Amino acid sequence: MQMNLSKNNEVDKKLVEEQMAIKGANAFMDLAVIGSGVVGSATGLGFAAKGHNVLFHDIDKEKLSTLKLKGHKITDDVEEAVQNSEVLFVCVPTPTIGGRVDVSYLKDSAKSIGEGLKKAKNFPVVAFRSTAPPQTTRTQLVPILEKYSGLKAGLDFGVCMNPEFLREKTPLEDFLNPERIVIGELEENSGDILEEVYSSFGCPIIRTSLDSAEMIKYVSNLFLASKISFFNEMHMICEELGIDSRIVSESVSLDRRIGKYGVYGGKPFSGMCFPKDLAAFITFSKSKGINPKLLEAVAEINKQIVDYSKKKYLE
Repeated sequence: MQMNLSKNNEVDKKLVEEQMAIKGANAFMDLAVIGSGVVGSATGLGFAAKGHNVLFHDIDKEKLSTLKLKGHKITDDVEEAVQNSEVLFVCVPTPTIGGRVDVSYLKDSAKSIGEGLKKAKNFPVVAFRSTAPPQTTRTQLVPILEKYSGLKAGLDFGVCMNPEFLREKTPLEDFLNPERIVIGELEENSGDILEEVYSSFGCPIIRTSLDSAEMIKYVSNLFLASKISFFNEMHMICEELGIDSRIVSESVSLDRRIGKYGVYGGKPFSGMCFPKDLAAFITFSKSKGINPKLLEAVAEINKQIVDYSKKKYLE
């Protein structure tokens, strides 16, 4: 997920102040954020609120200037970020273009970070937070890091896949109050270091493989998109039968196994994540020889609800 920095600065400021007031005596670490859009800024601001030392990087000078004005450390040099951090969180965009995920920003970041790793101290960990198809980190990004650093992943530096689960409107709030933290690790030492960074968050931490962590992110978004399309289809059926779809959805949502999110039909899912992730994963699945019939139906219903809503509006 990438968009402009959160506009709700007063809310963000209050959240940071609250975290600073309750932070414990943790072993604070030097962290860097590569890509300071919504995900990157929420990640960096959240860790800073927890007491960690955070250095922000971005190619967008305006984003860096905004962060600097708020009193945060910034740099436009990736090598500086690498050499002054124990963990780097990579939060660059991964847009969907022509139904495929564009991981060029991730690859470019991996190249720059790899070059910076040549002079890095100790055992720095590169933690990718950008959404990418399963196997991307392991088969594409790790080799790039190794090629441009001349070092061996898992021996000289660590690699993790640490997916984000942030909503567009409340990214900092969601970062500071996660339901779970997923750490996909190249090897145990990488995961141990990243878990230490998150030690004060007080929520379940799932340690798994790089591939599994990438898949968890997609499955989360794809299920929510599927749920919305399911209730949109029920909404259209209710409308045609003269049944109040809202009372149906309200009643069904009281089942603890279902819940309220996405049950009120009438609107397509939109935003920065669901449409692009759905389209990208359908293409990805087909590239592996898998026919994702259910996901294609989810996408089709999302288009149908747009046409159906327009039709009902004109009647």
